[in-house]
Amino acid sequence: MNNSYCKIPTIVKKNKSICSNAKLLYGDIQLLCHQNGYCYASNKFLADNLMVTDRTIRRLIKELKDANLIKIEYIDNHIRHIYLVV
Repeated sequence: MNNSYCKIPTIVKKNKSICSNAKLLYGDIQLLCHQNGYCYASNKFLADNLMVTDRTIRRLIKELKDANLIKIEYIDNHIRHIYLVV
C-alpha cells in the first residue's frame, strides 16, 4: 500500500462487536477503496499485509460484514468488490 497510515472512523473504532484485527482490516480496506471506490484485493494480499493467515482474513471479513461495515459484491462469481458502508 502506498499510504503510510490509515484512518479508522470512531464508529468503527468503538464498535464492540468486532475485534481489533477487524478494525485494522477495515483501515486497510479503506485505503484500498480510495482509488476505485471499492477494494478488490485478494485474501492472500490482505493476510500478508496484516501478517495473519488467509483463514483469519475470511473470519475478519465476516465480522465486518455481519457488523454492516462493509458490503461484498461478486462480479461473474470470480471477482470480489468490497465496499465500505460506514
